[in-house]
Amino acid sequence: MDQASQSVAQVTPATLNNGHSLEFQLPDPEDDLIPEFEFQQQIDQAWQVCDRFDLQTDIWRGRILKTVRDREKKHGEGRGVGFLNWLKDREISKSQAYGLIELANSADTLLESGCLEPEDVNQFTKRAFVETAQAAPEVQQMIGDTARKGDRITRREVRQLSDD
Repeated sequence: MDQASQSVAQVTPATLNNGHSLEFQLPDPEDDLIPEFEFQQQIDQAWQVCDRFDLQTDIWRGRILKTVRDREKKHGEGRGVGFLNWLKDREISKSQAYGLIELANSADTLLESGCLEPEDVNQFTKRAFVETAQAAPEVQQMIGDTARKGDRITRREVRQLSDD
C-alpha cells in the first residue's frame, strides 16, 4: 500500500482519539503518473473513512437525542415541547431526530445481542447498518460474522442475504 493509501486507511475514530488530525492525503487529480485504478482505490478508501465517521457520529447523535427526549418526558410538561424546541434550536427536523434515535437503538440492540462488537461498526456503510438492524436475527448473525472478519458490508450485500 502506498503512502497516501496508508494515511487514509489509518484515519479512524480510534486514531483520532490518540491525537491524530482529520487530515489525510488525497491523490493529486492532476498526476497522470497515478494509474486510474490506484486513483479510484485511494478515493474509495477516503470515502469509506467518511462513511465510518458518519455512521458513528449518527449513532452518538441518536443516543444524545434519545437522552434529551427521555429527560423531557420525565421533567417536561409532557407534551414534548422542550424536546421540539431543542431540535428547532439545532435545526433538526423531528423525522431526522427519530431516524437518528432509531439508528442508535438499532446499534444498541445489535451490540447487546452479541451480533456485533463496537469495532465491527466500522465495516458498515450507514445504509447497510440500518438494513442489518431491520433484518432477521439469522441474517444479523451472518452479517456480524462477516464484519468480524474485516469485510466491508454494503446495503446490497445485506439485502442479498435477506432475500436468500
